[in-house]
Amino acid sequence: MKKKIIFPLFAFLLISGFSFAQHKGKVGLSGTIQNDQFGILLPIWLGESVVLAPAFDLKFAEKIGTDFSIGLVPRFYFKHEKLCPYFGLKAGTAINIPSSDNQADNTTTYDIIGGVAFGAEYFIVDNFSVGVEAQGNFTKSAKESNRFGNPGGVNFNTATMISATIFF
Repeated sequence: MKKKIIFPLFAFLLISGFSFAQHKGKVGLSGTIQNDQFGILLPIWLGESVVLAPAFDLKFAEKIGTDFSIGLVPRFYFKHEKLCPYFGLKAGTAINIPSSDNQADNTTTYDIIGGVAFGAEYFIVDNFSVGVEAQGNFTKSAKESNRFGNPGGVNFNTATMISATIFF
């Protein structure tokens, strides 16, 4: 089990550290809302039109367990004005670790997530933006995962996300 989680975390930290060392612009903090999920993005400008954003999502329930997601979201902006439309890619994993008190489910699961996004950010001022995004997402569920109601299967869904970002 530890090997399954160590490699994705190591790769994530390595890529994030490399991209941070290479950035030429601003670093931001985004709060996102997507359905009933609240996430955090850390957008890092790599140049005039490219952002790489590590993504995090966490849920914890004492007698149920911990459910979290990590991923990378590169965005490619078409123009740099007040309203900045973009195309993005998504890749990550969703991990569920049941509590030792959870009698119904005691198997840790890893679901793979990937997708595409089209969206735009509106910069109210240079260091603050709000955004909206339309997504097409693919998931490959673990055999034991009931997260998407299709254990071991491939799923596709559309989604929307809204965000607010402050840049430092």
